[in-house]
Amino acid sequence: MKKELDEYLYEWTINLSNESKHRLSAHEIGEALQLTRSTVSSYLNQAVREGELVKIKSYPVLFLHKKALLAAKFTLSKQEYLSLDELLSEGQNHALAEIIGANGSLKEAIDQIKTAVLYPHNGLPILLMGMSGSGKTFLAERIHQYAIEEQVISGEAPFISYNCAQYYNNPELLSSALFGHTKGAFTGADQTHYGLIEKAHGGILFLDEVHRLSEEGQEKLFTFMDTGEFSPMGDTSIRRRADVRLIFATTENVYATFLPTFLRRLPVIVNLPKFQHRPQSERLSLIDSFYIAESNILEKELQVSSHLIDFLLNSDLEGNVGKIKNIIKYACGSAYVHQKDKEVIQVRLRDLPLEFSLKFKEQFSKPKKKLPDRRYLPNTPQQIYLESKQIQLLKEFFWEMLAEFKKVQHQASSPTSFIEAMANRVTQIMDEFMFQETYKKEESFYSVLTYHIRQTIDIMYENYGFEQDGHRAVSLASYLYLKDNKDILGSHYEWTEQKVALLEFLNATLENTYWYAKKLLSHLSQQLDQELFEEDIVFVAFYFYSLHINDLPSEVKSIVLAHGYSTASSLANVVNRMLEKNVFQAYDMPINITLEKVESQIIRYINEYRTDAGLILLVDMGSFNQLGERLAKHIQSPMVIIDNVSTPLVLEVGHHIVSGHSITEIYEAISVEKRIQKQLIIPEINKKKAIITCCYTGLGSATQIQEILLKCLGESAKELVILPYDYKKLLQNKLYEAPFQLYDVLMIVGTESPKIHQVPYISLDKLINGEAVEEFADLLHAQVDLDPQVLKSRLIFNFSINKIVENLTILDANKVLLLVQRAVKEMEALMGIDFSNNQLFLLYMHCCSMIERILRKETVDEQEDIEEYVQREGQNIELIHKAFQEVEKEYTIDLPLLELRLLNDIVKE
Repeated sequence: MKKELDEYLYEWTINLSNESKHRLSAHEIGEALQLTRSTVSSYLNQAVREGELVKIKSYPVLFLHKKALLAAKFTLSKQEYLSLDELLSEGQNHALAEIIGANGSLKEAIDQIKTAVLYPHNGLPILLMGMSGSGKTFLAERIHQYAIEEQVISGEAPFISYNCAQYYNNPELLSSALFGHTKGAFTGADQTHYGLIEKAHGGILFLDEVHRLSEEGQEKLFTFMDTGEFSPMGDTSIRRRADVRLIFATTENVYATFLPTFLRRLPVIVNLPKFQHRPQSERLSLIDSFYIAESNILEKELQVSSHLIDFLLNSDLEGNVGKIKNIIKYACGSAYVHQKDKEVIQVRLRDLPLEFSLKFKEQFSKPKKKLPDRRYLPNTPQQIYLESKQIQLLKEFFWEMLAEFKKVQHQASSPTSFIEAMANRVTQIMDEFMFQETYKKEESFYSVLTYHIRQTIDIMYENYGFEQDGHRAVSLASYLYLKDNKDILGSHYEWTEQKVALLEFLNATLENTYWYAKKLLSHLSQQLDQELFEEDIVFVAFYFYSLHINDLPSEVKSIVLAHGYSTASSLANVVNRMLEKNVFQAYDMPINITLEKVESQIIRYINEYRTDAGLILLVDMGSFNQLGERLAKHIQSPMVIIDNVSTPLVLEVGHHIVSGHSITEIYEAISVEKRIQKQLIIPEINKKKAIITCCYTGLGSATQIQEILLKCLGESAKELVILPYDYKKLLQNKLYEAPFQLYDVLMIVGTESPKIHQVPYISLDKLINGEAVEEFADLLHAQVDLDPQVLKSRLIFNFSINKIVENLTILDANKVLLLVQRAVKEMEALMGIDFSNNQLFLLYMHCCSMIERILRKETVDEQEDIEEYVQREGQNIELIHKAFQEVEKEYTIDLPLLELRLLNDIVKE
């Protein structure tokens, strides 16, 4: 048993990928080897303790063979990791893993490239797309190194780089350069010339600016890609062969530049992001690598000013990475010329080329937080990061949080236990930050932080009742000071995948504390002129939850507006003191103020403060009643206006607000004399039509339903709001929830009815299987011009896309599914069949995987009775084959009989 288990783990670990990783869970291992889960778990955990396996504490828990990881050149620093991403972040010592962003913004690109390089025979052609200077040539060179490391080409295999722009005005010379020519092929061809394809035999040919190729050149190339053969210019009777791996690069839109027949031969198209579109951590790593290179060349220690680093980090320059590299080279050279006799070279803003010195002045007019200069030492392969224990502690927390949240998404852990566990971890971290004297509290920036946090909490107390607390301010200051505005999760793969779902989850489950955290940190980022990271909002939200700050007032808001220097302020102040609570805001207004200015003040208040429960305006003149009409288009919740304001009136309204009465209850309760007017304005006119999506498993699934409905309805629903919402809140609070105040809700679509009888509910299952499509279309008929049959087709298509994307690695899911959809429609027409929704879904899934399987040269199991089957079902097989002719032509494949048989079985069943 041990030997079988060992072999299984080694094989799946050595071939580890995102698609295959689930094979390494205890459940999957037990299934594969027909062993009980308890037996497998016992052995696996014992092997971890003995150092034979590496444990990944994700969901599900994975077990990786240590020797296989070492053979795959992984750097292992410990026995257990919180996530597979954490293991990958330590890196494999191969050419692609060392690329900055390999586990961040370039992760998908690297995965595509590995697939292309390791594909049998000569791999798959690769097209690199990206703006000038984004690193296409550098990446092509690394692909060559990776191919050598993986032994798919020899260590001496050539790497030939050629820029097609050199001869794009002369197709003959370009064709000659690529394919060679015979003697006398054209004027001046006085001897036979061997082209780049022949010279690159056994290796890689990199063609930069390939969009310069003429159509004829593209045709010659794709003929070579199909057959491996080519003819030199001047003699088409000569057929030569060459084994060459092709990498192309372009800065242009491929669909507007290349022949469709050429594009069909490019299964791997890799997009490289601009420098400014990459996470800050990656931009800084790139900058570091260039300074290290210059330090090695100059053989001097470089000390680079933080202002210069900041400028390079935040500049959006033509030329991207290449331009940054050249600026750094010039600045280091300029500094070296003036300081070559010094041991340490100071590189400052003055060393920039003149044009960039001017750009710095334009770009950075505001004073910034003073950061330490960065040091770069010669003879070092990479920047030495002196990462603090506090940053390491935060990294471990965030990785653990992502791993635990994944369990919540897979229903392996409850949301409550997740929140409690994370809040406890945050409390421990905060205690450690507070009670370990790792920094001097009198340092200037710590003092600045503490001051601004206290000021912000004061503002939040006045406006939202957020209690001031000295411990709170010091804890937050410690966290922000020690974190030093670092973006810990910016390039983390699982963070980019889960961020939206996690933030929506926290917004729904920690509504009050999440809102407090977001408000406080947003205000601080403006005051300190530094970036706001969503990871900080998450951390601080858990911290506030641990302090039991859940009393965000959802009460009605009220403003007193009166003419005079202090009339409104006096009224509001007196009543607030009597109520012992900050209930009223005051606006003191000049006598000659216009309605427009008053309106703008109130709109500013509505945008700044939460008025979900409603807003009451207590005004001193009847003329202000006109505000109702003017503000109706801006409000998203009810508003009451009462004129002839007085102390008793303000006090009466205040008592109702403090008692927790709703705005409609207050409106009904306030009795006014004839000379006093009151009006209730409901935001009916501007209410948008909406569909609410919900799922009892949480917001993540509700969001998926939203995305699919948006795709199905397309442009026709641009005026329609499709809103994912918390199922439990809908079930508990019914029509009192915010969406019903803000929108005209047409229906609820979900996996479980929240039992709101006034609003139609459509089950997702019935929508997909077609039973409720007519009802769905009827409810939308006034807003969307919708054909029920078209909707049904789109629903199946879009639900298929979600599943197909998980299984395809080479093909573009949207493109292949469109072709398959056309083929299946043709099958229906030829065979005179109307497929059920379940058959359509199964056919879409099967056919997309089948096409990729054929392209990968993978086969299905042999079938001994195939001849007998063909004799019996030959007519059907012929019709199916005919329906898939366009697919065969598009991907240059032939559907074998074994695959056609599987399709026929699906049709018959």
